[in-house]
Amino acid sequence: MNILAIGAHPDDIELGCGGSLLKAARRGVNVFMYIVTRGSSAGSVVKRSNEIINSAKYIGAKALWIDDYEDSAVYLTKELINSIEFFIRKTQADVIYTHPKKDNHHDHRAISEATVEAGRFTPNIIAYENPSTKNFLPVLYSDISDVIFEKIRLIELYGSQNSKAFLSSNSVKALAEYRAIQTRFDPNFTHVEAFEVLKMMINNDYGLLPTKRLAEDLKPSRNIIEFIS
Repeated sequence: MNILAIGAHPDDIELGCGGSLLKAARRGVNVFMYIVTRGSSAGSVVKRSNEIINSAKYIGAKALWIDDYEDSAVYLTKELINSIEFFIRKTQADVIYTHPKKDNHHDHRAISEATVEAGRFTPNIIAYENPSTKNFLPVLYSDISDVIFEKIRLIELYGSQNSKAFLSSNSVKALAEYRAIQTRFDPNFTHVEAFEVLKMMINNDYGLLPTKRLAEDLKPSRNIIEFIS
């Protein structure tokens, strides 16, 4: 299985689905990460790029791509849709993690909409939760109890952002604990990541339907930083 996690800024993916990606990579799933901006509005692009490269290494991602769209100026355009579709096809993603449609940050909203359109041939698109998410209605839960401290370690890699309260270990743990209580499933599930489902298909065995192999007939139009593990 191939997973593509898409984020507007460095640290979005880790906050939303870092625990789930850690577990997936350890189970032999191919994890890929695509970041649309370099986070210039919140610090040095060099520092933030290095931080997410270190994060991708820690997760065990097969590859990371850092695009150079302008931070806080990402809009739903044909170029953005094509950029996302390029990496969907390049990774042959069976599952895509992206931002939810309802969010206080317009970069996040634009990327969510663009992902749904770019992923029209991808059977499974899942939206993760960020601190800026609003009106979030989770229907899918992932137990990360056994990797919660490693998820916190991922967030701690973002030293340039350590003044932000929502990146504190207490904040990360509190949200995961709340979502675990919300599931009301198993007291051994102490920490959980929650997701909205934008699209999901199951096969005859009730597993996730894999994607059809797609031709890589698109080209990226921007200056991409690529890290291959």
